Amino acid sequence: MRTLFKPVFGWRGDGLAGLEPFVHTSTDGSWLAGAVYTSRRMPARGVVLLCHPFLKYGMHWFFNHGYHAWLADAGYHVVGFDFKGFGRSTVDGMSFAEDVVALGEWTHDTWPGLPVHVLGASFGAFHVLHAIATGRTAFASVLCDSVPATVARFFGGGVTGAVMRGMSTSRWADATGTRPIFRSLPLPHDLPRLFLFGGDDPFITQAEVAHLRDLCGASSVRVYPDCGHLDARKAFPGAYRGAILDFLDHSTSGKDCHSWIRTQ
Repeated sequence: MRTLFKPVFGWRGDGLAGLEPFVHTSTDGSWLAGAVYTSRRMPARGVVLLCHPFLKYGMHWFFNHGYHAWLADAGYHVVGFDFKGFGRSTVDGMSFAEDVVALGEWTHDTWPGLPVHVLGASFGAFHVLHAIATGRTAFASVLCDSVPATVARFFGGGVTGAVMRGMSTSRWADATGTRPIFRSLPLPHDLPRLFLFGGDDPFITQAEVAHLRDLCGASSVRVYPDCGHLDARKAFPGAYRGAILDFLDHSTSGKDCHSWIRTQ
């Protein structure tokens, strides 16, 4: 993992002022660096756990683009973290889904009276779905922005793509969290969900988006025209933020978290 992702794992920036840093140990022993941005709105409406894309800035991708500001203004505490190997987080395991499980538990324990939502972007959303499928985490809702259908398509050609394609079809697919997202779907019927995509996203086909609608409900999938991967935020900023906040507010109206054991 260190060899494959060395260019991405190399960044050690401190990020923005005003963040409260913390370190939490993942279920596989990895030390995960994180940061909290607390809403000043009282009482807070809930907590949003951010799971970052496969970019060298890690969790700071969200902070650099201001997610913490508009989520906090709406009454949500914000928790970001670096997946294993990113930033200052260490590598002591193989499955990134385990990081989501660990931070979900930490967030719920830190704010036991508030609903905990999870927002994953791209690579982060991919591992959020696999984490939920383990049945070992609880969220009030799940929101996925530009989730790739497979790791093979996401990493493309070259050595990394070949390794990912091999792992995703091997007996190690579950342990490494490289299986396609459809192996972790459908979601339970009572878990609110929202999937956002650009219409020109190269990492999921129109047929796969249609299949996602069939599995998760037509109203839970929104496609923004004429934009690509992670581009809806830039192309339709008002509609993008509005969709997320409306979804969170609606999901927060019922404060029960959801946890389950898969049977299929």
